[in-house]
Amino acid sequence: MEIVGKKSQGLSVTALKEDKTVIISFNDRSLNFYVTDALKESLKETISSKIEEGFAHFVLNLDNVKIIDSCGVGLIIVANNVTSSRNTKLYLSNIKPFIVKIFEIMRISKHLSIYDTEDDALQAIKASK
Repeated sequence: MEIVGKKSQGLSVTALKEDKTVIISFNDRSLNFYVTDALKESLKETISSKIEEGFAHFVLNLDNVKIIDSCGVGLIIVANNVTSSRNTKLYLSNIKPFIVKIFEIMRISKHLSIYDTEDDALQAIKASK
């Protein structure tokens, strides 16, 4: 069994300038109480600075995330609130089915744009232009 560490592995950020899109991937296996405080500030700063640079679309790739708790769900909500308050759009991709189920149980999935893959999210962005 893997022991969940208490230090976040951070975020990976890829900017696609021609599409005004930023792909943000979590490097942590778990989005839990131990890592979300550090990630929240990093995520908010990343989104805010990219909005200032003119980016309008943010894909949050959760491919590495295997475990999420209420703090992790809160992190997703923070990202959604930051983007929507600044007239930009957040897309979620590569989410494990049980995490989608958590979003459905908490009744927040209707407020999120969820896509099976990163490519699906990028296609939705291109289609919206």
